[in-house]
Amino acid sequence: MPTIQVSYKDLCNLIGKSLSLEELEDIILLVKGELEDATPQPDGDYELSIEITSDRPDMLSAEGLARTIKGFLEIELGIPKYEVAPPKIVARVDRSVLPVRPCVAFAVVRGIKFNDYLIRQIMQLQEKLHETYGRKRRKVSIGIHDLDKVNPPFKYFAEDPDKIRFVPLGETKEMSGREILEKHPKGVTYGHIIKDFNRYPLIIDRDGNVLSMPPIINSIVTQVTEQTRNLFIDVTGTEWDAVLYALNIIVTNLAERGGKIEAVRVEHPERSFVSPDLSLKTMNVNIDFINKILGYQLDAPQIIRCLKKCRLDAELVSENEIRVYIPAYRTDFLHPVDIAEEVAIGFGYNRIEPETPPTLTFGKELDDAKFCRKIRDIMVGMGFQEVYFYVMSSEDIQVHKMNLPRLELVTILNPTSQEFTVLRRWLLPGLLLILSRNSHVPLPHKIFEVGDVVEIDESLENKTRNVKHVAAVISDHSTSYEDIQAVVYALLRSLGIEFKVQASEHPSFINGRCATILIGGKEAGIMGEVNPEVLMNFGIENPTTAFELDIDALLAYWKANKK
Repeated sequence: MPTIQVSYKDLCNLIGKSLSLEELEDIILLVKGELEDATPQPDGDYELSIEITSDRPDMLSAEGLARTIKGFLEIELGIPKYEVAPPKIVARVDRSVLPVRPCVAFAVVRGIKFNDYLIRQIMQLQEKLHETYGRKRRKVSIGIHDLDKVNPPFKYFAEDPDKIRFVPLGETKEMSGREILEKHPKGVTYGHIIKDFNRYPLIIDRDGNVLSMPPIINSIVTQVTEQTRNLFIDVTGTEWDAVLYALNIIVTNLAERGGKIEAVRVEHPERSFVSPDLSLKTMNVNIDFINKILGYQLDAPQIIRCLKKCRLDAELVSENEIRVYIPAYRTDFLHPVDIAEEVAIGFGYNRIEPETPPTLTFGKELDDAKFCRKIRDIMVGMGFQEVYFYVMSSEDIQVHKMNLPRLELVTILNPTSQEFTVLRRWLLPGLLLILSRNSHVPLPHKIFEVGDVVEIDESLENKTRNVKHVAAVISDHSTSYEDIQAVVYALLRSLGIEFKVQASEHPSFINGRCATILIGGKEAGIMGEVNPEVLMNFGIENPTTAFELDIDALLAYWKANKK
């Protein structure tokens, strides 16, 4: 989880109430954070290190945290009211940038009185959003500029990297776009996001002055200083919702410092609009559902009061239903259970008394869990290291890079990232991805995973079925079919499972060096030498062998034949 640094005195000033460190620690814990450290400063202040849960990017600065605490203490209730002045500035988006980084939104915030600490807070919020919500700038990147140093209208387009010339932040001489990616620290760190494109994104003003080369670096021209009063903010990325939410977080947090938000008219070739859009979202929730989750019987006024303490608004729309209004800077509401969580926070987790279960029960490990634990023990005993990877994946990883023509996958309807658009159908692609990201680790690489994959099953109510698999890979200067065969034979014989092996062909493996594993006459897995084309797709340089087995098939045989 991300950790932020804030001033104790500044946080109390923003809250509007003096709190002891002990009081502050207790409150932060109740609003989804944790005070990790309080370092005394020479001026009598404390620098607070506060860990924030990853689902609350709006709290990644002193302003957002104070806004939340003011609600919890009932200093202010309900959704903060932010006025957005009509647009005076136009930003034009050229079609050339659409293949590179197509999503963009802008805003102006006027009347901020900056000092060194406030500049550091804004830059901290910017960088924390980059690293977390922005997926290390790949999904979202933010530029914050001194508006008074440039002249609108602004243009966002893609340019030949050798024709891009400006002085980036942290440098004293002009550099080309290509030089920035090769020599500037930010270019070296984030250049991989755009380096494969023929043109790089660029934002300029009417006089040709460069504001930014997203998502890498801003120009020295628009550097924010203590003399800055008016800000121009750009947010670029690959997903519209993420870009718009990030902009809302930035401008509303600046508004907590007294900034006046002003919209910008964005002329985009695919959708012209005005940003930011701070209109509220709504969600209807059943009161009985909330009480079932909490284990309390709260009436509608109590629930509404709890939600107002969490800086939400709500109203009763029927005898057993409330409509909740969600501010534009909150990104964490996906399901009514998220509303129930806010009610619990507003009510106070410390007020919820634990209850002794009405019946005495004794837990025991399920046969499935015992079986999986035995598999893990055997694999570790053979020198393999266990890894865990995401259940969510992408069609590119699961299908295309594995050299498959197609595969039936469960697809996410509204994915928040291009990296996670489907549920994984097999484990091997994830293991290969781990190998590709650990090429610096000394060979041999021997890793395995025991985990769930998701299959489509039309006979079930939710049309899907979770199946446990085990998969392993060996990557070394030299490894062959016999190496992975020895591992599979040892695993199955240690489990007491009879099996047969049948030569087969599979696009992910080398022809003639691949076999299907049969248990009870049915296919239960595959093993062999990974196809060099697949290795090339993942950027793996060494020969690799692998297997994957259906644990449910192994377990069914084991249960049917155990003595």
